[in-house]
Amino acid sequence: MDIQISNDASLNHSIELGLPFNPAYVSSARLTASSIANQMGFDIEEIEEIKNAISAACTYFIEAYHPNEDPVSMFTVQFNIQEKELEILLSSSLADPQANHLPSDVITISGLMDDVNWQQQNRQMQIQMRKKLHF
Repeated sequence: MDIQISNDASLNHSIELGLPFNPAYVSSARLTASSIANQMGFDIEEIEEIKNAISAACTYFIEAYHPNEDPVSMFTVQFNIQEKELEILLSSSLADPQANHLPSDVITISGLMDDVNWQQQNRQMQIQMRKKLHF
């Protein structure tokens, strides 16, 4: 697992995890998301929604991974912390993204997050999720 933290002069922070395509590491992404969301001021229900969305997105990447075909053995989870919003980006290069699984995953994650975008270009797959703080 690889962790990078960056901080610019504003209130924006970025934390990036590099995780192997192994279900055992999904809990690392969930715990990181939970900690960040708690620090930002999300309530317990919203934190659970974020954790469940992370689990669904990580599971998508893990199930789409083919060890004999994919050159990269990791995917990234990037948390972009803003004043009133948490943005989470998951990305990796996959030999054969599971396009047939997208509809149910999109529905699941879209019901949990405020904004979800799926982008696929050639082998690169990215899931962008946002959750806004509501005071």
